[in-house]
Amino acid sequence: MSIYILLILFSLILLILRNSLIYRSLPLRNMIIVLTVLILFSLTVFRGITVGTDYPAYNSYYYSSSMALKMQYIENGYILLNSFARSLNLFIIIPAFEFIISFFGMYSLAVVNHCNRFSFVSMYILTYTYMQSFNALRQFIAIGFISFGCTFLFTNKKMKMLWFVFFIFLAYEFHSSALIMLIAPLLMRIVVTYTRVLWAGIITAGLFITGLGLKITQPLIMMNGHYATKYSDSMMFLTSAGNKGFIQFLPVVIQFLIFFFFLFFNRSISESFLDTKNVNIQYSYNFVFSGYLMFLLLYSAGGNGVIDRLQMFFLIFCVMANIYFIDNIKEKFYKSKFIFQTFVVIFWSVYCILRLLLNNASVVPYIFK
Repeated sequence: MSIYILLILFSLILLILRNSLIYRSLPLRNMIIVLTVLILFSLTVFRGITVGTDYPAYNSYYYSSSMALKMQYIENGYILLNSFARSLNLFIIIPAFEFIISFFGMYSLAVVNHCNRFSFVSMYILTYTYMQSFNALRQFIAIGFISFGCTFLFTNKKMKMLWFVFFIFLAYEFHSSALIMLIAPLLMRIVVTYTRVLWAGIITAGLFITGLGLKITQPLIMMNGHYATKYSDSMMFLTSAGNKGFIQFLPVVIQFLIFFFFLFFNRSISESFLDTKNVNIQYSYNFVFSGYLMFLLLYSAGGNGVIDRLQMFFLIFCVMANIYFIDNIKEKFYKSKFIFQTFVVIFWSVYCILRLLLNNASVVPYIFK
């Protein structure tokens, strides 16, 4: 666990440096980013077989034939990647490919949406996104391709929608549920206000407490032929509420409160961060906040396994939104700004540590090969 604590401390140092002269110096900034990427890449590629809930399964897939993987409902993209790794007798190609696609996909989308580079790396770790990537390899490859595809939505290229759809279908070849992210262009049109966040929080809490969230989503889950067939021998995964109780729901409440107060602080500033004169910035905030709101709303299903998997596609929105929370409060609220920023950072630091203590995604203890 000491490695993860060092990563958390390193994340906090990057947050301190995010507006410093070091960050403003392009050579120093790039050097730190490169070193950070090399560290994260090494920890991903050279971890032991037991680090990550699904990692032992992926190690066993490596020794399986393509036909055997198809019978386990593994997508064609991963089968092709697995075959390529086997042809070179190098399993590490698989986690290396996963890290490169997922990290740089999310990093590119964050940069396109005006996120500070150091803040991205910090929140990528503190939101537990990096540690979660040790588990769901296929899905994180899909998330990376989706993120690359979404970057085209913010360009002026004539064929940007074609490129977006192309990357979504690339993601589909690694995780069939990736098609849900075809809704991404719609997120750019949805304006999220503090009142909408308040109502969304009330509805999410109500659906979670009453169990209606799960009852509503169960029929939708069963209508998905892929999941219904794949988990036909494990109906609990499809229909149960998982292990999220009221204590586990508390971080969701806190996230809604952070979201609400951030928008509330910025509601009456004449030069609002929602700069309607700059369409791209308007689209960025719509995209990030509506995606994050979708991420939070999915908690209403109470931790159902399938919904958790779908929610994972929105992790990048959680990362980007919290970067906005710590970097985009106006100077008019200087005292409140410092308190708010400190609270957000402390919350995510504690959140990350608690998930490590609970060994979420089975990443503890970290061991090298």
